[in-house]
Amino acid sequence: MEVDEQGQPKIGWCFVLAQALAAGDVLLAQKIALETDEMAVLARANRFSPKPTRPHRVVRRAY
Repeated sequence: MEVDEQGQPKIGWCFVLAQALAAGDVLLAQKIALETDEMAVLARANRFSPKPTRPHRVVRRAY
């Protein structure tokens, strides 16, 4: 998560490994990747808005 000057969430980043590993191994691999080549990792990562989106309004009909 990237934060702005006020400490508010600005942008989220998500990336996963090509193969399935244990959760601890994934976290370690992500940490090492970010520490060794952050710009390359972020270039491949999926960006998302950390701000919650409005839920869709559900219309219920009485029958």
